[in-house]
Amino acid sequence: MSKYNNSSFWYDDYGTDTIITDQLSDKEKKSLDLYKLASSKRAISNFVNIVTNEQIPVQFKERGDSYTDGKTVVIGSRITEPKDFDVAVGLALHEGSHIKLSDFNLLSDIYNLVPTHVKDGAIKKGINNPIQVIKNLWNYVEDRRIDNFVFKSAPGYRDYYRKMYDKYFNDKIIDKGLLSDEYRDGTLDSYMFRIINLHNKNTQLDSLKGLRAIYKLVGLNTISRLTNSKEAFDVALAMFNIILGSINQPTEDDSQEPQNENGDGSSSDEQGSDDGQGGSDGEMSDADFNELLESIGESPSGGDSNDTPSGGNSMEVGNMPDGMEGTPSEDNSDSKPQNSVQLSDKQKELLKKKIQKQKDFMDGDIQKTSITKTDSSNLNAIEESGSEMKEVGKEVNQGSYRNQTVQCIVVKKLTKGLFESDMFPMTRKNYFNDDSVMRMDYETEIQKGIQLGNMLGKKLQVRGEDRSTVFNRQKVGRIDKRMISSLGFGNENVFQFTEIDSYKKANLHISIDASSSMSGEKWKNTMINVVAMCKAVDMIPNLQIQVSFRCTQNEKPYVVMAYDSITEKFSKVKQMFAGLGPSGTTPEGLCFEAIMKSFIPINNDMDSYFLNLSDGQPYFGGRGFYYSGHEAEKHTGKMIKMIEGMGIKTLSYFIGDSYDYGSYMERAFKTMYGKGAKFVDVTNVNQITKTMNQLFLAK
Repeated sequence: MSKYNNSSFWYDDYGTDTIITDQLSDKEKKSLDLYKLASSKRAISNFVNIVTNEQIPVQFKERGDSYTDGKTVVIGSRITEPKDFDVAVGLALHEGSHIKLSDFNLLSDIYNLVPTHVKDGAIKKGINNPIQVIKNLWNYVEDRRIDNFVFKSAPGYRDYYRKMYDKYFNDKIIDKGLLSDEYRDGTLDSYMFRIINLHNKNTQLDSLKGLRAIYKLVGLNTISRLTNSKEAFDVALAMFNIILGSINQPTEDDSQEPQNENGDGSSSDEQGSDDGQGGSDGEMSDADFNELLESIGESPSGGDSNDTPSGGNSMEVGNMPDGMEGTPSEDNSDSKPQNSVQLSDKQKELLKKKIQKQKDFMDGDIQKTSITKTDSSNLNAIEESGSEMKEVGKEVNQGSYRNQTVQCIVVKKLTKGLFESDMFPMTRKNYFNDDSVMRMDYETEIQKGIQLGNMLGKKLQVRGEDRSTVFNRQKVGRIDKRMISSLGFGNENVFQFTEIDSYKKANLHISIDASSSMSGEKWKNTMINVVAMCKAVDMIPNLQIQVSFRCTQNEKPYVVMAYDSITEKFSKVKQMFAGLGPSGTTPEGLCFEAIMKSFIPINNDMDSYFLNLSDGQPYFGGRGFYYSGHEAEKHTGKMIKMIEGMGIKTLSYFIGDSYDYGSYMERAFKTMYGKGAKFVDVTNVNQITKTMNQLFLAK
């Protein structure tokens, strides 16, 4: 079984990074967590939309209350670990189902829905806030109703609900409390505790007067009979009336707050661990508790159990009590049950806190970790750009003491938000000019590229033209009216046809090495030529182009799809490319592997080309993963062959200075890129543009 439980079928295994997590800087950890958060949010949003069949927004908690506003699902930010993910999904599905099924307008009118005599009767009984009590009862019934909806309509998501119920309801201390002699005194607190946990199999319906009737009224096994929030409210109101008829009259001591062991009403470190395990002060240990349950023919079920909760027929959530069919037995709330569990003061205090946690859950007041404005902005940038992490490098031989794979960050679309965020490694904005306008490093090169592109585009305009050639005096085709008169003289060649000659569509993907070694003249000349090709393609209707850059960020390979002429305008190139600069190392084949599936393969209507620009050998020295030398060359070469296997013609240009050339470097480059390997001096990068010109004009 996967250590990631229910999320294992989709959740990327970040466990490959576990070995090195402690070695990361705070900035690196923050970056990694943000990508995980973005991935989690994306998955949770999909789950909510699938289950509800509605496009319900999902957002992280930034500030304010965490309950749903009837339109948006709010999730906490502590879901970077898979163990937290299942509970977060359960909560999101729960809130999403509320949005779909609950009538929030009805909730706001609850005061008018409660009859005056009920409110007056409650006050006489010492219940000064009857509306809140009825609301809590309503929440309980409504929760069971909407949760049942998910169980019936989306059974594949039940385990997420079980994890949520394990966290908030199925707890060892709750089990002990239900079997103990606590909360049997006929007070409102006793009724609320017993009602909230009616679905627990340790529930004892004779513990309070009228509790059995309340259980039958709720009807957990037939909860689907309630089709709307008003029907759930009617049940809650009837439950409250039973409580009013059964509750004890208040005494002076009822208003006193119970004190903890310190005697001051304060909490002391949660009064022990949440699992309610045995300790000092005469409290019952889990072992003794389990033995007691076995002696009375019950089996424990707690939040820390590995057993899957089981319950009623219609909604298998949590622990359902057995033997709830038939005629209720006589209420016997005044007597202590046989074999009752005795709780220590410490356990009593812990039980109180667990009960309050349950009440908060029903009220939607769930504690969710918030994120800072900066993190929120960075997360939005990641999400808008479609950034994600993909596992690559499985076929790179790492030896037995290193990670076998590495996570590559893939940015599907370079956005303005990402460009201006802390999450983008290639931004090169340097200073403000006299007009307080931000100037970027390579504005001059962009303008040169546009000028060159205009000239190249004019040469390529012939690609967009159709050439028609008419062939007459043919035996087949359409009749040539001019030749009809010759039919009487035995001439049969009176037909003609027209042949239209045109260029196929062509797609060009340019992948650029954006490692630090590409700085200086290499980068400037490269940008001139890349911008030129983007501009030329913009002028030709049957050409399209994508541009990606590859580098590293925070010890991760990084590849960004910076421009796609299919969906984006050339103005993006003018606005952003001047601010792009090299950063990091050269992960080459790792980046090719990560984005290969996005390439457009050759077909009957389209030629496809892959153009790679680089200045050297692949190198990536991520923590726990080493990518260099022969292994990196072999892996890069294999990726290129896989691209060629898609029918894509590959061309790779080595851009170097005079001292970069040598027999070893040439051999390595040809090993990786084969016949498509070419060498270009940094001072003459225009050769690339000329080559592409010839390529696009060739038939």
